[in-house]
Amino acid sequence: MTDTLTIRVAADEKARWEAAAAAARETVAEYVRNAVRERAEAATRSPWERHLGSVPVTVPPPTNANVRRAFAGQRRGKR
Repeated sequence: MTDTLTIRVAADEKARWEAAAAAARETVAEYVRNAVRERAEAATRSPWERHLGSVPVTVPPPTNANVRRAFAGQRRGKR
């Protein structure tokens, strides 16, 4: 089942939508449908999603030597 929505807009706004749709090589209905779909997807997507996984993170394994080295560095700074 498909839902149909009828929108009444001013003639100058309709002309702008038709020009934008023609530039995208789509009909006005396809253009508006895609715009609404993109807005709905953007509303559910996190703004941080594109940044996640973009930076490689390498963490050394937590060996005893690494732990001792980290604590030794903290002790040196306190003296």
